[in-house]
Amino acid sequence: MQGLLQTLNFLAPTVDDFDALKKAILPFAKGSMSCEITPLTLLIWEKYYHQKIAFFDDMLFVRLGEGQNIIYLLPFAKDMKKAVEILKKQALYDNIPLAFLAAEGVRLDEFNLLFGEEFSQTESRDDFEYIYSTQKLSTLSGKAFHSKRNHISAFSKQYNWHYEAINSTNLADVLKMADEWTAEMSALSDDAKSIEVENAALKALLPQMDRLGLKGGCIKINDRVVAFSVGSPINDEVFDIHTEKALTEYRTAYAVINREFILNDLLDYKYVNREDDMGIEGLRKAKLSYKPDILLKKYIIKEG
Repeated sequence: MQGLLQTLNFLAPTVDDFDALKKAILPFAKGSMSCEITPLTLLIWEKYYHQKIAFFDDMLFVRLGEGQNIIYLLPFAKDMKKAVEILKKQALYDNIPLAFLAAEGVRLDEFNLLFGEEFSQTESRDDFEYIYSTQKLSTLSGKAFHSKRNHISAFSKQYNWHYEAINSTNLADVLKMADEWTAEMSALSDDAKSIEVENAALKALLPQMDRLGLKGGCIKINDRVVAFSVGSPINDEVFDIHTEKALTEYRTAYAVINREFILNDLLDYKYVNREDDMGIEGLRKAKLSYKPDILLKKYIIKEG
């Protein structure tokens, strides 16, 4: 058992792990729509969800939580059976039940084929991911999006704004806005930790956006950034939006940056994944208002 612990040496992921994470995850990206198939999700939320990673024998193990609340993603391994058996032994040593958080799709289908009778599954609604057609969000055509078009029209009448792709020339302005947004929302939110963790991650990751495959766009009014959006590809068809912000003073800019980022930079992708709503009522309402094409289900899977 001691040998097992030495092989599964869980550590917090850092930017230095990006290339190894990408190499381990990339073989499973084709056909997937879940944000768990992008290394950036691990790097952004590591300190909030206490995410840890371990590499062993061409396999990647990802766990979330601490102590008795540890839960794993399905292992990134060509041999799913071998990888799950390793985690069974790890859970036995830790004296905790083995549990997974998994999105519907090919990897979960494989797991169910191998272990379905040994585990129970419960839908985790707060973790469902919202996936939209880029074509639909770029045009906002039809009655369902009448209010969104009105927001953009009103914003355009009130402000002389323009869109810019995020790059080295405007990065400092974007990070300054991120600090402003963090200060605003931390004072209002019951979960200031998530806001501050995300902002710290953006400060660390955005200066390396080319290396990390990040792409972003911002809305400027009189050279001031008032909204921005940042994401990275899941695969050739699906782009993951990691974060989208607009200053409180310019709340209707959310509709503008949502459309403009897609219209200017993401039309090569069929879908955008706007991730989960974390169980936050206002965020859920906002994401549902854009009429997701797919509400990707996630499950808590427990042994027994």
